[in-house]
Amino acid sequence: MYKLAIDASSGDLGSSIVVKACQNFVKEYQDTYLYVTGKIDELKSLEGLPNVEIVEANDVLGMTESIMAVRRKKDSSMVKAVTLAREDKADAVVSCGSTGAFYASAMLFLKRLEGVEKCGLLATLPTKNGKGVCMCDVGANAENTAEQLEQFAIMGSCYVSCVKGVDQPKVALLNIGSEEKKGDEAHQKAYQLMKANPHLNFVGNIEGREILNGDVDLIVTDGFSGNIALKTIEGAGKVLIDMLKENLMSTTRSKVGALLAKPALYEMKNKFDYKSVGGAFMAGFTKPVVKAHGASDDVAFLNAMKLARSMVKEESIEKMKAGLMHEAD
Repeated sequence: MYKLAIDASSGDLGSSIVVKACQNFVKEYQDTYLYVTGKIDELKSLEGLPNVEIVEANDVLGMTESIMAVRRKKDSSMVKAVTLAREDKADAVVSCGSTGAFYASAMLFLKRLEGVEKCGLLATLPTKNGKGVCMCDVGANAENTAEQLEQFAIMGSCYVSCVKGVDQPKVALLNIGSEEKKGDEAHQKAYQLMKANPHLNFVGNIEGREILNGDVDLIVTDGFSGNIALKTIEGAGKVLIDMLKENLMSTTRSKVGALLAKPALYEMKNKFDYKSVGGAFMAGFTKPVVKAHGASDDVAFLNAMKLARSMVKEESIEKMKAGLMHEAD
């Protein structure tokens, strides 16, 4: 039976959305055991559900707290969930709490895969063609070496193969141009390392304007550039939607046009909805660590739980370990 540790209390919207997600999850999956950490009185509706165990945790790591709070708040729902994975009671951990605190918790209480210098945050972005594209790192690190970028490529490629079922996923390096000699020394070296790696289907550099086309399956980037790219895309998307709403509602004629275009607009909205993605994966640890969006509703959190289960089922961490061992050899 697969076992997941679920942090119920750290998200923006509280434990109620996690409770609902857990209730729906156990209806669909009878092969997975849930350890749900949080305050007992907030999780009472989970009592008696099959394959659900409530683990009392009376403290919460808030979104605005410093990373040092992880050491102080050992009784927090997030630390309790990560500890369950450290003790091998859980196969994976899911939280929608602070990214920094969750990453710090994993660094303190979980082991890294052998040979991994730095862990990376892997997120899935929606694309024009509907396939989606994975990007790693999107903010776990301020800077990365060429060797670390190659490790992100190996782990990310295994993730895409296991979770998305893509055979020989196309891997690209985010850079300031498509030519081989573009970028700083680290990116030029990373290009050569990935090009020479027989276990990677490396297709070269990719520019920021091409990220959402969906032509590749994995984009490798240092955490600084990746975080800026991700947040720029999020911000641009919000601005475009706001402008579209404003213009469509500005005149009677445009309102009629909006009514006619409504099905197409909803289809586009659903294609770019973060709720369907599940969550980001913190690559490099010995257990799957899945970070759901801080403002996740029950649907988004449920999909994050499904992602964690899928990673355990497909033995994705073991495959990443094997890929890294091939590289070491």
